[in-house]
Amino acid sequence: MRVYLALPLLLLGIGLSLAQYQYQAPHQTLAQQFADVVDVVDPAEQSIKAVRPPKSRNQCTAKQNCFCGTPNVNRIVGGQQVRSNKYPWTAQLVKGRHYPRLFCGGSLINDRYVLTAAHCVHGNRDQITIRLLQIDRSSRDPGIVRKVVQTTVHPNYDPNRIVNDVALLKLESPVPLTGNMRPVCLPEANHNFDGKTAVVAGWGLIKEGGVTSNYLQEVNVPIITNAQCRQTRYKDKIAEVMLCAGLVQQGGKDACQGDSGGPLIVNEGRYKLAGVVSFGYGCAQKNAPGVYARVSKFLDWIRKNTADGCYCQS
Repeated sequence: MRVYLALPLLLLGIGLSLAQYQYQAPHQTLAQQFADVVDVVDPAEQSIKAVRPPKSRNQCTAKQNCFCGTPNVNRIVGGQQVRSNKYPWTAQLVKGRHYPRLFCGGSLINDRYVLTAAHCVHGNRDQITIRLLQIDRSSRDPGIVRKVVQTTVHPNYDPNRIVNDVALLKLESPVPLTGNMRPVCLPEANHNFDGKTAVVAGWGLIKEGGVTSNYLQEVNVPIITNAQCRQTRYKDKIAEVMLCAGLVQQGGKDACQGDSGGPLIVNEGRYKLAGVVSFGYGCAQKNAPGVYARVSKFLDWIRKNTADGCYCQS
């Protein structure tokens, strides 16, 4: 889900719906506008089969064995294209035991933690399950599955202004950072991505008012300055802890409902997590780019609350 400021944001033409994008009902606060996306995938295909996790480790061996932000690539085997999860850190947040449904996205940042949007989990009492390496949600292969055992919402999260819209999800056991599995890189403190082309990825709505996607979708969007973003419909809603990305003049590319909490990444040799899908006026509308939580503003808080996780070298 992504907070809709009157409309949901989405990646038009590629079926991606992002963070707090939700339709705005009359006389509702922004906090009241957050609503789960109904998963249209046949529940018979979606039973969660937990994969036996490895035993806990006492040392961060992952630091010597993995590199963050390295995408997987499709390859040809026996004349057939093998589709792999290009962005393996992209996580599905799923709720519901008997009829599991996707409700938000997230990003694996080390072997034990997923970063998502606060509005996705604020006030939640349901068990959340994380799925990784499942590019096709209709597949019988569940990928890597972990239950969430601890949720940490940013202490200064404001659901009315949607400020500090970040949260950390601790997994029941470490994710092996081997083979096709690796986390995204965190940016440096106050890293500036203005003017860069970013990628937003998720399984959200294919278009505003549409349905969720079975396949992971991605779209390129330009990151604009906060000063430029304040010249759009958002005006003074844009705080320094936010980041905006999208085609302001023509629209057409964006995140949408169901993509909330998912990653906005920039390739600088390796992919760095620039933003977390947060909110927007509709999906891919003119003069209303997607709004994201600016990850570089939360690094101290992230490091402090993920000290028991193992980060890759780099």
